Amino acid sequence: MHTRVRPQAAAAIALAASAALALAGCTAASESAGPGAAASAAPASPPAKPTPRSTGAPLGRDAVDGEVRSALRAAGIDPAKGRTTAETTGRKAPSLVDWTAALPTQQADAALPKIGEQLQGLGWQPHPAGGTATLTYEKTDWVLLVGSVKQADGLTLRQGESLLTVNATYLGTG
Repeated sequence: MHTRVRPQAAAAIALAASAALALAGCTAASESAGPGAAASAAPASPPAKPTPRSTGAPLGRDAVDGEVRSALRAAGIDPAKGRTTAETTGRKAPSLVDWTAALPTQQADAALPKIGEQLQGLGWQPHPAGGTATLTYEKTDWVLLVGSVKQADGLTLRQGESLLTVNATYLGTG
């Protein structure tokens, strides 16, 4: 059974979860996140009625992964420098694509608009995120968030570093 939630809520939950899972390998100090790292995320909104999605050919997980990597490269970031939690033990999660890395804050801040421009060029539609610093996009049944944080509970970064995270979650059925 698949329950739909608002794209913004689902994407925010997925972004927080992937950041928390990747913290152990992405912190600048190479310290592990404590057991309470994921618990600091805000509770999810209650499930909402399904929303109509854009029409078009279904987009597969590998295509989304390729578009995320393309957007990172367009922003001058080597995708190999980050980590993913969506490919554990050699198996790709079919409904999740994520990428996280600790970068100099200046580079992370400059990358956000470039990533957004590339995603829009690839057909991702911007979705207003309600005044947050996170960029939100939709394409077919996928929601994609791009965000950067300088500090958060359970996150250890050096002075002048930010955690840049890209997260795409499949919200369709099946």
